[in-house]
Amino acid sequence: MARFSNEIQQHEVRAYEQFCIEHDITLDGSESAIANANLVRDYFTKTWGEVITPETLERAFSHLRPHLKFKSKAQLEFEKLASQEPERARQLDSWLQTQGGKPGRLANSLYSDETYENLTLLLTTLRGYDIAPERIRDAENRVQSKPGRKLHYVPTPRREMGTITEAARNDDGSPFLGRDLVRNPDGSYRSKNVAEQRHDREAAERAKSSQAQTQALDASDQAWKNMVDGLLSDGTHSQQARVRAVYDREQGNG
Repeated sequence: MARFSNEIQQHEVRAYEQFCIEHDITLDGSESAIANANLVRDYFTKTWGEVITPETLERAFSHLRPHLKFKSKAQLEFEKLASQEPERARQLDSWLQTQGGKPGRLANSLYSDETYENLTLLLTTLRGYDIAPERIRDAENRVQSKPGRKLHYVPTPRREMGTITEAARNDDGSPFLGRDLVRNPDGSYRSKNVAEQRHDREAAERAKSSQAQTQALDASDQAWKNMVDGLLSDGTHSQQARVRAVYDREQGNG
């Protein structure tokens, strides 16, 4: 039947809604659903010029299909589950929408696959339990602690380097407790006594002195030292003893 007006009549709206339900076409308040409605409206009012009926929709389906947006697998799964217990599904959906979508909380963006998957996992886990905040939290913990699919959460923004303190940047990864402490047999810690502190200072000074002496050797001195070190470990015992005597004498002379 040819159109006489571009205005969509109520019986045409009902035919379109039933058509969407039968073919799993997106029919909600999302942008995809609005795009679908506009597509069908323009096709029938501007391109084809026919009244929207169940019959004309089926005839136009092959032309419309490549441009229509269909329900996702996640949405279909939840809708099938929700049809078995619609009131509980409505209560859970209402609770999820109160979570505010803050970082670290359950994802609850309208019409998103992550939201549908969260609803499916929670509603399945809540079978036999009331739809109450404390029971929902219990179900949330059970889902996350067992193998299988996990719930989706709003990502937490990564910290920028500018917010990291200088001490954190310079941290070498060693434990902050125990650097200057001594661990007791019972696992507790105590401060080092005077003798232990003096021993640490003397060891540090010896290491510093040894490093300074090594750095003071020029290239020829270092080469000579390397050669003597090799001779001290080569030859017979008597040969090593003679080399050691020369080495010790030269060391004494600086």
